[in-house]
Amino acid sequence: MSKYSKYTAESTYPWRDALENYRTLAEQAGPAPSDGWNQARKLALVESVVRTYTPYQDSTGAIIDPFSEAERYYSTPAYAMAASVLVQAGHMDLLASAASALSHSIDVVVKGCAPDHHPDFFPVLMMRAYILLKPHMPEQAKVWTEALKKIQPEQDYVFTMSKMNNPNRMINWNAIMISGEYLRLREHLASEGKDWMDRYLNLYHLPRFTPLGLYQDGPLDRPNCPFSYDIATRYHLDVMLEAGYDGACAAELKEHLRHGAFSTLLTLSPLGEIPPRGRSSQHQWNEAAAAYVCSAHATQALRAGDRVMAGAFARAANWCFEAVERWKMDDGRLKIVRNEYPPEARHGYEIYTNHTGYNLWTAAALAHACLSDPGEDVTGMYLPSEIGNRVLQADGWFETIIASVPGQQMILHTAMNDPYTVPGLVRIQQAGLPGLIGPSAAGHVQSGFTEFAEGEVGPLSYCPVWKTPEGNWHSLAGGIPSGADYDRDAGINPADGGGSILLETVDQEVEDDSGSLGGDDGNHQDQANAFTVTWFGPLTGIDSLRTRYVQQVDLLTVTYEFEGELEAVGALIPLMFSDGREQAVITHSNQAVRSEYRGAYVESNVLDEGATIHLKEQPVASRNGLLKEARMEVSDGRSITFTIRLGEVT
Repeated sequence: MSKYSKYTAESTYPWRDALENYRTLAEQAGPAPSDGWNQARKLALVESVVRTYTPYQDSTGAIIDPFSEAERYYSTPAYAMAASVLVQAGHMDLLASAASALSHSIDVVVKGCAPDHHPDFFPVLMMRAYILLKPHMPEQAKVWTEALKKIQPEQDYVFTMSKMNNPNRMINWNAIMISGEYLRLREHLASEGKDWMDRYLNLYHLPRFTPLGLYQDGPLDRPNCPFSYDIATRYHLDVMLEAGYDGACAAELKEHLRHGAFSTLLTLSPLGEIPPRGRSSQHQWNEAAAAYVCSAHATQALRAGDRVMAGAFARAANWCFEAVERWKMDDGRLKIVRNEYPPEARHGYEIYTNHTGYNLWTAAALAHACLSDPGEDVTGMYLPSEIGNRVLQADGWFETIIASVPGQQMILHTAMNDPYTVPGLVRIQQAGLPGLIGPSAAGHVQSGFTEFAEGEVGPLSYCPVWKTPEGNWHSLAGGIPSGADYDRDAGINPADGGGSILLETVDQEVEDDSGSLGGDDGNHQDQANAFTVTWFGPLTGIDSLRTRYVQQVDLLTVTYEFEGELEAVGALIPLMFSDGREQAVITHSNQAVRSEYRGAYVESNVLDEGATIHLKEQPVASRNGLLKEARMEVSDGRSITFTIRLGEVT
């Protein structure tokens, strides 16, 4: 039994056994090797982004986007906040610039002219900058103080009940605004008190949390649940709690946020990325928000006396910084979506994605993480994705399965009627390999919010396909029509159109290629997962569909089993083809298909005799660039088995 206090989840937390199993493994493994991250390196990443945009500040203090040649969204207050953290760290040459950006930000909120009608995102950024800059500029702070007192939240922000009178619209915007309003209240500048905040939290935000502590964004009756807006909302509510919020909802909110932090820890990939799902997926700000959440909970675990969890969260935060830094351009800016297209191509961008806004919002979130850093005396511990094996099913309407063995993670989406989040195995990431090789994103049935510079928009994941007697091929990624027009804002009700899944983990020994169990020590508990997902229709021409996955450290074996009158069965294989700058080399035979990219490869081999593989010529668009579609086929069969192996090209 551990001799220290535990920073852990309540008994109601669905993944509590997995969490405690991980804790035991982490204690046994001992400290992880240094990952090379410290506060100086983190601040240097923030600084590289901030200084890139300093030349784009105009005489009013606004940051002007070089692509649209206008001030966009919350770029300016994000710049003010991130620059203020750098001022606090000793970069006094940024003081005047940060102060000018703050003055402008306050002014546009008070005057009701925030760029792109996004004032709700301003208060937390403005207040952090105000708090940090006030000691350096006491006279100017008096001007800021009087201006900040003028803000009337119900009138000056967009997502309020006074403006919308619609509970379904009290989404992440409203929670983000409230976090900043709490900072304004703490500074004795607010016109509304904790009762006003508590009402919003109690009625519209606490009900959105799942038992896993995940925040379901979207309409209350059918949240569309992007992981990006789960993490962004929890980030801001954690800021609020960290700042001292002690209202009527504090205890319940604290429990939700702690559970959510554990869920982030357990699902972080070996490359420091959160799971993809829904809009804004694979934007750098996702991991910047996660960096703050992990930093804040590392500090909380340290205060609780739990150095194992403090070390785990601290290392997780570092890896989130690493995930962002990996996409830094030569001029200091970030590729805001994980591909190599030039920013003006907007490939994989959402309709609202803006280069300046999301560079600077990312920098501000990373700066927030620096403020909450637990300190460099915390010893990093191995992450869940580095040790042990687990199969986790997200709750609520997140409809995602996350399976990991040491150094490898796979993500399956299970929504069968959502054309924006297709079902099937959508991502495989492995330590030491490029994040995109697996690949890292699926193709969509519909592009939804997402814009693509090139490529065909179509459903593509690792998934079953089948040919019905009339000669038509169908794929699981094509999903089940919901029976209603797709509304990208409202999302999909999982009940529409039918369809569901059953996840079953298989407790059996798994043999590797040599016939020994699991790994070098023969302990498959630490090395392998085996699980099945049964998909329930209505699926055209199929009575039942069962997919089986055996995940080992160096090999993934997949079997699809079909019931129905079918001419042929098969498997779709998504192959990394282009990141927008570098093209992969794809080769195939009747038994295998392989993509080589940036010194790594992913290869799929079909194990059934007489199988064939067809490679589609037309590339498919994904957030990361372009994919190629391969289809494995077995005639007159009722099952197909194939393997997936990732590695370095030798």
